[in-house]
Amino acid sequence: MKNTTSTYLKLSGIILSTTLILFSCGPSAEEKYYSENSSKAFADSVSSTIQKINKSPMQADSTRAFVRTADLSFKVKDVKLATFDIERIVSEHNGYVTSSVLESTVNYKNSVRTTKDSMLDVINYTVHNDIVIRIPNKDLDKTLTDISNLIDFLDYRKIKADDVTKQFQSAKLSETRFLDHKKRLEKAIDNKGKKLEQMVAAENELTVKQESADFSRLNTMELAYDVSYSTVTIAIYQKETTKTEAYAYTFPSEPYKPGFGTKFIESVSDGASIFAEIFLFFVKLWPIALLIVGIIAFIKLLLKQKWFA
Repeated sequence: MKNTTSTYLKLSGIILSTTLILFSCGPSAEEKYYSENSSKAFADSVSSTIQKINKSPMQADSTRAFVRTADLSFKVKDVKLATFDIERIVSEHNGYVTSSVLESTVNYKNSVRTTKDSMLDVINYTVHNDIVIRIPNKDLDKTLTDISNLIDFLDYRKIKADDVTKQFQSAKLSETRFLDHKKRLEKAIDNKGKKLEQMVAAENELTVKQESADFSRLNTMELAYDVSYSTVTIAIYQKETTKTEAYAYTFPSEPYKPGFGTKFIESVSDGASIFAEIFLFFVKLWPIALLIVGIIAFIKLLLKQKWFA
């Protein structure tokens, strides 16, 4: 109890010092208003986070801050019902579901023709779901205990706690350094007068420092949220299921087949066409035939003249 009281006093002193520095610096009302509100929000965020951690009975050392995560994989009897139960448990412990992907994976499918006009589909599939939830840190252990009642076979259960106290302290020290630098820079601007080039350079440097401080503050606020709400990743699945489905068989359409008479007429027509093609082929060769006849006549003429000679 003495350690807890000392911790509260230290945190109160840091926050009070930060607030006094904010009120003491800033040449303009706009900058003063921005610094007061942003730094106050930052200090309140860190303070409230530490207070929540101190109230948690699961922390042996209330001066430390932990980001707790859990990773589970297990088999259930029915994935759909287990998903509804997990969502109910999360809601009861003031958490929420950030992701839930419920789907079926077909492992094997076969279609069999059982009768002349019926078919049967046999499908083997597995239902699974990957769930990501956020749970208040103080309710994490109770939530995991309630979820464990749904386990039919456990693959693994991993719980991890990362100490982020150093990150919180680093963020607060960085904020203090920025406020001190801002105060000295504004004082230097006032002492050097109103030279435009010097003022512009100083204001630009101050803007860069402010952006860096804002980025650090946002990261710290996100870290504070991760401390307050643990992340749990759950992979659930069920035993492979076989589903059968019968349906009417649709006969394929038979191609058209002409009768004998039609085939006979088509054959006669095809024969006539072939004969005509052959005849036309020889007709197309009339120059060659004429040449051959001419050659033969010329040879006969030569032979005849030789005979009478």
